[in-house]
Amino acid sequence: MQSAPKKLCILIADDSASDRLLLSTIVARQGHRVLSAGNGVEAVAIFKAESPQLILMDAIMPVMDGFEAARRIKAMAGESLVPIIFLTSLTEGEALARCLDAGGDDFMSKPYNPLVLAAKINAMNRLRVLHETVRQQRDQIARHHEYLLNEQRVAKAVFDQIAHAGCLGASNIRYLQSPYALFNGDLMLAAYTPAGHMQVLLGEFTGHGLPAAVGAMPLAEVFYGMTAKGYGLVEILREMNAKLKRILPVDMFCCATLLCINLPQRQVEVWSGGLPDGYLLRGVQGEHVPLASNHLPLGVLSVDAFDARTDVYPLAPGDRIFLLSDGVLDTSNSQEELFGAQRLREVLSANREPQLLIEEILEALNEFGGKARDDVSLLEVSAVEAPLQSLPAMMYSDSGASSPLDWSASFEFRASTLKRFNPLPYVLQLLLEVHGRALHCIWCSASCTAMRWS
Repeated sequence: MQSAPKKLCILIADDSASDRLLLSTIVARQGHRVLSAGNGVEAVAIFKAESPQLILMDAIMPVMDGFEAARRIKAMAGESLVPIIFLTSLTEGEALARCLDAGGDDFMSKPYNPLVLAAKINAMNRLRVLHETVRQQRDQIARHHEYLLNEQRVAKAVFDQIAHAGCLGASNIRYLQSPYALFNGDLMLAAYTPAGHMQVLLGEFTGHGLPAAVGAMPLAEVFYGMTAKGYGLVEILREMNAKLKRILPVDMFCCATLLCINLPQRQVEVWSGGLPDGYLLRGVQGEHVPLASNHLPLGVLSVDAFDARTDVYPLAPGDRIFLLSDGVLDTSNSQEELFGAQRLREVLSANREPQLLIEEILEALNEFGGKARDDVSLLEVSAVEAPLQSLPAMMYSDSGASSPLDWSASFEFRASTLKRFNPLPYVLQLLLEVHGRALHCIWCSASCTAMRWS
């Protein structure tokens, strides 16, 4: 069963008293409240005072005609829809079009048919209700959107504290991050080990925005925590994979490349899974050695099936390691062509000024006419040795009130143990409890550890 039409407040503006009386009678019998005006000026004044929901407007009236009155009423209504049905004896197409151009929503010719008038009133009311519903939903969506943005800003502030930049501000690192959304699904982390090696991670979670950033926080926590304790890439990778496999849904994982740059031994250790190949750029002649991505992403395989084997490349002074997310290669132009690896290699080969490499890649993307489909990240690390004293100091939580200041300890690890076990993180945990001392670790070529206090 259909519900009865909602009763409306309807303004009738007509200079003919007989027509006003006739229309008022018809409209009142339909159960609506009626307001009357004899000209356009009165119609505008009554609309301002009473805010009727629908108007029946004669086109030709003294003092102010219906066209001007309709324009003023529409301006006063603002975003609200107040339907105006023009009452006219005009039949020419140009005159009827003028009614609609002035803001009218429909017109009705004389003489008036009560059934047709009732149908038009009901149709205009449905249009008015629909317009108001859409307007309210729009405002509700806008409020909800602002609420979500505010929540994301708070979450991002927390995220930035956990997944902080580390030593990305070092003089030998250049990078660019262009997030597709407020949150960046691409993750860049860099930190020094106690031995002075620089460990770098470029990661990309499936998707972008807040869902992609959720997995980045535990990943950053593992990376910074284990790097500060002196763990190597293999141990860090295993812990990252195990944690992501445990907490992430099955359709979410992290493509990543991890580096451990050992400048004293002039080598870089690399693990890459799921990201586009990185490149080892030698000298300034455009020679580039691919750092192949040979593994599955983090969080895909079980602990037993995960492959944490790394590759080691020789590193000469002046060499650079270049990493990128797939947002670069997947950038498409108006013909839906992808930028691709070949165009990237052409830019790398043509580069003669290392400090301008990232700018040259961005210029190539712009010339390609590309539109990013995902987060875009570029990272370049130069093989420049940092002096030992410039390394960040270790942080201590102990106040020192109960820490021993005069003590000694010795540890001996034989070759058979060192082949399977890295003692450095465990020894560091003990030594870092000593308040007020700065610890420096020096690795010798025999893979044993000497520790120096200052």
